[in-house]
Amino acid sequence: MAAFVLASGLAGTAMATQPLETFLSAARSGGFDAREQAALVEQRDWEKEAAFGRLLPSVSATGIYTRNQTESVIPAGPLAPVPITLTPQNQFDAVFQVDVPLVDVSSVHRYRQSKHLAKVQEAQRDVTAAEVDQAVARSYYAFVGASAIVEAAERSLRSSEDNLAFVIKRHAAGVATDLDLERAKANVERARQDGTQANLVRTTAWRNLETISGVTPSAVTEYPNDDLRPEAPLNEWISSHDTPSDRLQKHLSNAAVSAKKASAFALLPTVGASAQERISNATGFGGRNDTYTIQGVLSWRGDYGTYATAQAAASAADAQAVRAERGRRNVEDEIFDAYERVRAGIAKSASARAEAEASLRAERLALNRYQAGAITQLDVSQAQRDAFQAQAARIQADADLAYSRVVLRSVAGKPPRVPPSSLPAIPAGQMLGETPPTTPTTPTTPTTPPTTSPDAPTAPAP
Repeated sequence: MAAFVLASGLAGTAMATQPLETFLSAARSGGFDAREQAALVEQRDWEKEAAFGRLLPSVSATGIYTRNQTESVIPAGPLAPVPITLTPQNQFDAVFQVDVPLVDVSSVHRYRQSKHLAKVQEAQRDVTAAEVDQAVARSYYAFVGASAIVEAAERSLRSSEDNLAFVIKRHAAGVATDLDLERAKANVERARQDGTQANLVRTTAWRNLETISGVTPSAVTEYPNDDLRPEAPLNEWISSHDTPSDRLQKHLSNAAVSAKKASAFALLPTVGASAQERISNATGFGGRNDTYTIQGVLSWRGDYGTYATAQAAASAADAQAVRAERGRRNVEDEIFDAYERVRAGIAKSASARAEAEASLRAERLALNRYQAGAITQLDVSQAQRDAFQAQAARIQADADLAYSRVVLRSVAGKPPRVPPSSLPAIPAGQMLGETPPTTPTTPTTPTTPPTTSPDAPTAPAP
């Protein structure tokens, strides 16, 4: 009992009043995946600049000091009015050189490939952002759903305890049997186990949501209430070809084509020019300390390895074309799956709500009839169990539906925000059709994370 009360205090009434967009925005800007992708985008941008730099002129400067064993000097004479130093004992040389690539088609396509790879990383960032959106939504609705189940468990426990108190009075009066009393006690303990399990799921979902988004969920005062409206026709969703995955495959294909061309053009000659200025105290026969040279260079190299590399790049481009085609089909499959899950979720939620309302009525009828002596305690326990399970199923169905709507928009390349429902939100305490308490209580927000790192929750998955 103490453990359940402690867990209930951690849960408060319910959790996570911040809208879903708050967690999505935080995860996209400050989450681990978002920061990693931002660094990778910057890395690709600099790699693109490095490839561009290889197409630009380069400047180099070299300073050399040489200690020669002996000095070689031609003394002044009839042919040399001044001494000529061929090799000074302490020789100093400074060389300045400029290299200009004039024709290098392969490097041009390498640069184009790097540009496409930079766009690939940007598209990958969008793909990761969509995956983060789905992970945040999954944790968010798991957290909100678990909070509602905690509320259902608390209600079930109160109902079981009230029933136990009534059975104890009947037993003391000799009206109820020992079997009725033990069944009532067992029903209370089962309700406590349900509450403990619900709090465990809620706590791990809270931790997971905070880890993904970096935002600490606060106490819930109301639950979203889906109006069960259908989505737009399926063709409108599938016809979108501007999803993050589509953009990723497009840039990957362009990069593969550029790599293919770069490898093929590596078999062509390159043309370049260079200019060099040399300053030295070894003047030689020219008698000048500074001299310059200008060169034009035509270079060509042909080998089987270069040819094989070109063929491998061509095959890689063909393989990427197949991957792009498969990627588009996968996007359509994901949209189709998410759309059908939304359709099924609408029907499931409508049915689960009707079942939950009927189960609550059945529970109240069972209690009244038992108190009137018309049914057994076993019937009451079963009715209370059915009511809790029906409420949990309703909460899970609503959470699954909300998550499926987010997934549909995410995989279709649209903002994950779902249009607001035409129905008002359900205040905490009225999720189960109960009258709200007359004295409001201040919900508590967990401030201390669990002592161990729980695994991420598996619900609600579409």
